[in-house]
Amino acid sequence: MARARRVEVVLEGGDADTAAPPSDARSTARRRRWWWLAVPLAAVLALVAGQVVTDRRERAALTALAEVRGVLAPLDDEVEVAWEVDEGTRLEGAARVGSVLAATRATADHTVVLEGRDVATGARLWARDVVGPRPRWTPDAEADPVPCTALPDRPGEVVCLVPDGGGDVVDGAWATIAPTTTRLLVLDAADGTVQVEREVPATVQWLTPSGDDVLLVGTVDGTTHVRSQHLLDGTERWHVTVGAGADDLPFTPGAATSTLLDARTLAVDHGNAVTLVSTDGKVLRTVGTQPGTGLTGRRTTTRVELSTALAAAVIGSESSSAVVSATAEVPLDGSVLPVVVDDGSVPGLVLTRTPRLQAWDASAGSPRWDADVVDAQDATILQGRVHVGTSAWLVTYDGATGDELWRWSRPTGTGPLLTDGRHLYVLGSRDGRHSGPYDVVALHVADGTEAWRTPLAARTWLLTLDGLLLAQTFDETSQVETYRVLR
Repeated sequence: MARARRVEVVLEGGDADTAAPPSDARSTARRRRWWWLAVPLAAVLALVAGQVVTDRRERAALTALAEVRGVLAPLDDEVEVAWEVDEGTRLEGAARVGSVLAATRATADHTVVLEGRDVATGARLWARDVVGPRPRWTPDAEADPVPCTALPDRPGEVVCLVPDGGGDVVDGAWATIAPTTTRLLVLDAADGTVQVEREVPATVQWLTPSGDDVLLVGTVDGTTHVRSQHLLDGTERWHVTVGAGADDLPFTPGAATSTLLDARTLAVDHGNAVTLVSTDGKVLRTVGTQPGTGLTGRRTTTRVELSTALAAAVIGSESSSAVVSATAEVPLDGSVLPVVVDDGSVPGLVLTRTPRLQAWDASAGSPRWDADVVDAQDATILQGRVHVGTSAWLVTYDGATGDELWRWSRPTGTGPLLTDGRHLYVLGSRDGRHSGPYDVVALHVADGTEAWRTPLAARTWLLTLDGLLLAQTFDETSQVETYRVLR
């Protein structure tokens, strides 16, 4: 007769030393049970790890995208007014350096004050008078803008060009007051401390940082001067001139620009021509942009797009365009379509209106695709897609094939397509009306579905300023424009 196996039962809280070792069968069962628990746990950990990697990639992509011209800083859901820009502030030439916006403000006596504002709250961080009062100027006079820009190679610093000229009403007509002096200032954006202050030729009207140097541009008697000086001590590296014609427009932030298309090529738009100059002082090519006469006999305008994504200037009239780079000039059919943002995700893409929407290869001049849109107004190229604003629609195409992916109905003539990389921001109809007041609407880039919308005041439009989203409101009663920073 077999002996009965003794089994000791240990109650919770009992002496562990009296417990019998588990049998092999029970150990195997426990191991099997823990193995089945480990499977979902491992799956959860894998999902978490995958999400962490995805989030890091998205953050890295948004960080890189933030460096693209025209891209907004990420916005909160349902935007609100962060602060109102003070009356007299000149947003032309303002520059954002990290969390500080450097901009000028004109006082009643025409003193020009350069200020640093906290971009989140609008708090004044510092203020510095850069041009003294002009008591002989009339109340209608305007001081010249002060163009400023961040210094990529000197983080936290901003460089500004300060002329003492402007414009005033003389004998009933508007007259330009030429500057007698123009100064270059390098400041610490956080507290306004001046790092460098020196004079440059009084005729200099635009500046572009380039490494340790600054490229200075100005027009004198129809001739454009381009100089390269050492940023800090003013040592002149080179100086070239380009004849631009007597009808050349003056250099102001609103009328002309100079931009580094790449690390070695400066594009100068001087009114009726675009000149490319290498950063070692060689004039590469000049292409005229003189307005012509259309089929109706009316004067036509020329549009110039300076594209860092293409490393080229795209110059176009009503019927033809050209992609002008340091090495080539490629002709295209149609007029240039303005591009608000181009993140480079569809390399070499140029858009024109023929009047159909036509996509071209910038280097070869060959067509890529076209679409049945005859009233395209602007485009944003983002994450491999081409978002086109028309008079009544936002239409999104696959950037490689031209296939239409989605479209969204919008009111007529309500401004460009804006983006922070996560959403597209447009003005949308309120209560089915196609007139204002409008809502600001955030659309998912992938499918055009609405993420959120926020109502705006009457006669309000959206614009960007160095990554900031601004609401511009016009009061018909006071005839005053107000600018508010949104977040």
